[in-house]
Amino acid sequence: MDPDQPVKLASTDESGHLYLYKDIIDQCFLNPRYSDYPAYLLCVIGEKRKGKSFLMNYIMRALRSLEIGGEFTLGEEEEPLTGFEWESGTDSTTKGIWMWNRPFILTDEDQKIAVFVLDTEGSQDIGGNREACIKLSALSLFLGSRLIFNVSSSLKETELDYMEVRELQGTVDRSTVRLNLDLLVRDWHNSQCNDKQAQSYITREMEYIKKSNLYPLALWSLQDSETRCFLLPHPGKKITKKGKGRLKDMDEDFRESLGNYIHYVVNGVRETIWNDTCGTLLTCKQLPSMLEVGITILHCFNITTCNNFKMFYTIKNEKMKEEIEGEFREFLKNQSSMILPSTMRSEASKMCSSLLEAFRFLVHGNNVSSHNALLKELEKNLLEEQEKFCENYASSFKLKVAGVGLTAAGLGMYGIVGAAARAGASMAIQPAVAVGQRAVASEVMTGAVALLKTGATAMLSRFLR
Repeated sequence: MDPDQPVKLASTDESGHLYLYKDIIDQCFLNPRYSDYPAYLLCVIGEKRKGKSFLMNYIMRALRSLEIGGEFTLGEEEEPLTGFEWESGTDSTTKGIWMWNRPFILTDEDQKIAVFVLDTEGSQDIGGNREACIKLSALSLFLGSRLIFNVSSSLKETELDYMEVRELQGTVDRSTVRLNLDLLVRDWHNSQCNDKQAQSYITREMEYIKKSNLYPLALWSLQDSETRCFLLPHPGKKITKKGKGRLKDMDEDFRESLGNYIHYVVNGVRETIWNDTCGTLLTCKQLPSMLEVGITILHCFNITTCNNFKMFYTIKNEKMKEEIEGEFREFLKNQSSMILPSTMRSEASKMCSSLLEAFRFLVHGNNVSSHNALLKELEKNLLEEQEKFCENYASSFKLKVAGVGLTAAGLGMYGIVGAAARAGASMAIQPAVAVGQRAVASEVMTGAVALLKTGATAMLSRFLR
């Protein structure tokens, strides 16, 4: 691909169905030059024709300069604005989620960070298709490290919906760095665009929400320490008429406010890199699978009939399913290679049952049909993983037996002791059940341990911790 051009990451049809462009995703995120770098996604959403693409193009100018070790700059006075398509007027030019097809590589001490820039469809675009617009913006919420809400003089219902989803999404993974949310108010009517005026804007919006009593989570979001408000005055008649986006055509107060905000955004990259649920840095190569998960979750919703809590529970249950599948793979990977295949199959089957029982106990919400469908899918995935592992294990085991000439009786005894050791090791890493470790080991050695019960207890303790 051309190294500098916007590419479409996702789009929707008229019914609100989301589509990912997988070839674009792989080319952008799996490039071996930076696939292991920590990833940072800078996203903008908001109403159409309110300057989202204009803003992101100036942010990219600043990132280009910092990428090559230069000073912060918005470019030359006479330089026409290029990048994401933008025009002054009322018609939308951005359909779907567009992304610059390469990251901007910034260096923080000895660490390199890949910064991706995304421009999202306006919240009231595609002929007013609310379903499509909210899903596109929700996908940005699902991925973004920093989300810029491009808003007008007052927050609209759709924007409050997004803020509710953002707050719910943040409660799913408390171990990750929270999404930074910027309310960027355009065409601010007051001559002053300072912090005091910005705080007055937030205070006014919070008072409105309190009176309406309709968006309690949006209220929390406005009160969040990671939410900031910035005000931009009107850019001036010259820039809207000439349409080239040059610095020289901006009104002075707009130019100063724009520069201050973009300086704040690009400097914040190094401070807000995402971590995953294990506390490790989120890298570029993990983003394709995150997008797939996000699409899967959003396909479950009919936005017009779905409330935010249902969305939250679906997201949380989907993530729990993924964690359980990962737990099972890790369990299989750590099994001894010197127990009988029949014993191995029994061990795997018991752990599979334990994990399914843990999911039944911990699933969120009261949507029974959704829970049953998710449980059925989890069971299918675990059984497939179990069967594949056990078949490979049996084949490998036969070769080892033939090679060393061990007797079945000897291996069977080794398998029992190995199972005891594995049970003890597994329980040792569970702080909530460490007290019971000695009792478990004792039961194993006397041949009376109930592995299914022990496994279920360990799993429940892990998820409830």
